[in-house]
Amino acid sequence: MGLIDSRVLSQASDYAREFAQARPFRHLSIPDFFDPALSERLLADFPSFEARHALNEMGEVGGKAVRMDVRDISDAYRELDRYLQTPEFLGFVSQVTGIPDLLYDPDYVGGGTHENRDGQGLDAHVDFNYHPRTRWHRRLNLIVYLNPRWESGWGGELELHSDPWREAANEAVHVPPLFNRCAIFETTENSWHGFSAITLPDDARHLSRKSFAIYLYTRERPPEQSAPPHATIYVPQGMPPDWREGRTLDAADLRVLNQRFSRLRTQLRYLYDREKHHGAQMATLERALDEARAALRLDLQGYATQPGGASGLWPDGWVGEEFSARFVPTRATKSLRLELWSPPQLGTEQQLQIALGGKGYAQSLRPGMRTPVELPLRARAGEEIELTIRAARCWSPAAGGADGDQRSLAYKILTAALEH
Repeated sequence: MGLIDSRVLSQASDYAREFAQARPFRHLSIPDFFDPALSERLLADFPSFEARHALNEMGEVGGKAVRMDVRDISDAYRELDRYLQTPEFLGFVSQVTGIPDLLYDPDYVGGGTHENRDGQGLDAHVDFNYHPRTRWHRRLNLIVYLNPRWESGWGGELELHSDPWREAANEAVHVPPLFNRCAIFETTENSWHGFSAITLPDDARHLSRKSFAIYLYTRERPPEQSAPPHATIYVPQGMPPDWREGRTLDAADLRVLNQRFSRLRTQLRYLYDREKHHGAQMATLERALDEARAALRLDLQGYATQPGGASGLWPDGWVGEEFSARFVPTRATKSLRLELWSPPQLGTEQQLQIALGGKGYAQSLRPGMRTPVELPLRARAGEEIELTIRAARCWSPAAGGADGDQRSLAYKILTAALEH
């Protein structure tokens, strides 16, 4: 049995057109989304606010509680969880958004029930873009609000921004968090969203902003929409736009400033801690890479040993601007034969300056062509030989936008062999 209201299901085509045409980015607001009986049950079973579920990025108790253990809340939430995995639900959302092959997240990473208390707000942000466990692409946010009473002027409205970094040019759409209203919006590198601080009157101070959120994923997404993995990125609020020179600050103004500075400092501290963590990870990876590069040897055929690693060589055979390797023949040699390949992206001939056993050679490589190179080498057994190659030009795959490979590449060594 479906849990989306039948009227909503019948209007899928109309919602698809609305979603596709929405600005500042693709989104949709659907009133009376769930079957009325289900929405009432979800509200009745909504979990109470607990400090252990209200810890912020710094481990401090804040004004927002999140329950991602949806299946542990109640029968109503377990029934909803089962429905979110069905072809009916996923097919409806795919039809409305035009995004095929959507995947439900059994972990509810960042999702589940959200409760925000008086004074709580959420700065404009873009969300993390990959599921931390599966590495799926995050594609959609779907939020259903569970607030039977909510009035304009209380804040807490979902805000969809065109560009919060440019306050003067920013355009925003507001979605009130009304009971059983569903907001669906695409998750991209430009889907900036948040909500203004909640300001409840004295007679409503016992209320809170309640919602249920899920995030949907796909295994792949269009390359032009993809980006390197990142966490949630926030844009802290600046000075209130209506404040002018000469304003006398009252107690309410100071509360606003304290809240904004507190969130700003919390975000900076979080970024600082994350920077330290990432720096430590980078240092570990760099040490591991140095060790791997030191152990890398030229794939040299013939009777020879290599006392050290090759410099400027990658495991897939690519070579950078500077290459060097040392080897010791165990039999007398006559020559060193190389087969090299220069990438067509260079456009013109690659020029190499080669030094082998104290003698210099010049060699050109035609782009996209295999080039055999034979270098004379009169060396006796046990004599250490050094080979160095300097390339005139390099190419980076990332420069063409094809992938994220940031290496600076000059040519490939396809084969290397000693003639004895």
